[in-house]
Amino acid sequence: MIRPWLVVIVLGLGLHIVPARAEALSYGWQKVDCINLFYRESGPREAPTIVFLHGNPASSLMYQPLMERLADSHTLHLLAVDYPSFGFSDAPDRAVYRYTFDHLAETVGRFLKARGIDHYALYMQDYGVPVGFRLIGAAPESITAIMVQNGVIHLDGFPKAQDPDGELRRHWRSRNADLDRRRAAYLQSLAFPQAGNQDDDPRIPPEVLLANNASEQRPGVIDARNDLWFDYGSNVAQYPTWQALLRGLKVPVLVLWGSGDDFFTVPGALAYLRDAPQAEVHILQAGHFASLEVPDQAARQVSDFVIRHHGLAAETPAGR
Repeated sequence: MIRPWLVVIVLGLGLHIVPARAEALSYGWQKVDCINLFYRESGPREAPTIVFLHGNPASSLMYQPLMERLADSHTLHLLAVDYPSFGFSDAPDRAVYRYTFDHLAETVGRFLKARGIDHYALYMQDYGVPVGFRLIGAAPESITAIMVQNGVIHLDGFPKAQDPDGELRRHWRSRNADLDRRRAAYLQSLAFPQAGNQDDDPRIPPEVLLANNASEQRPGVIDARNDLWFDYGSNVAQYPTWQALLRGLKVPVLVLWGSGDDFFTVPGALAYLRDAPQAEVHILQAGHFASLEVPDQAARQVSDFVIRHHGLAAETPAGR
């Protein structure tokens, strides 16, 4: 029987611990296929890299507190990107850019190539998990470690998708225009965050909510997000493939999970142990966005993981 808190494989890697410092993040845009993709970054390019892939409806901003804390304690190259139509990245019209997870992964892959990244650890949350597992499948030899925060590749942790005849699964088989309209109406209704109109976790800064709302309400973005949600069914279909892929990888795995998330639930965290018994699983007193809600706890867990695995830099990072 798998023990949920089983930890650790130790690889011969290389970590450089430095005195605590206020390491600033830098910000910019990288042009990829005529799309300006926003990114935030810290640390020397030659250091072991962690690539952060954000969830929905967020952006790389959800990782700012975690990245700052990691930059203060380790020599790591940290890089987070906003997908097309998310955050501060361009939002190309859906007539010229296909809003599918395959296409997002292709775009992120080209972004990494443009930034000169060919070996990296992945930190993935929510939508970042299907994007990341497509990257892993395309080049498993590039991956030095996998870190997951509230994102699933098992139906165990996705109760709303477990019923094959439920609304979500039916929508993914045959697009439901009424569901699209309801989602669009909700996004259009999002207002400037102020007293009396917010029911999000109080630990999430209102400036994050404001940035999310402003990004989503740009022209054409709501329809693009609906296209992407319709395509989410393609991820569920690939869960068995990604589970097999994870079983074949010989890399460290860390799973951080906010226990208050009622969309991606705790059984989804424990399910990773079936395919990666070496995984370290930590359940946090947080919701869907633990890196924003409890950044100190998340940073401690990631920092300890990095130390135990000697910096997440390996000559042969993935099994074949």
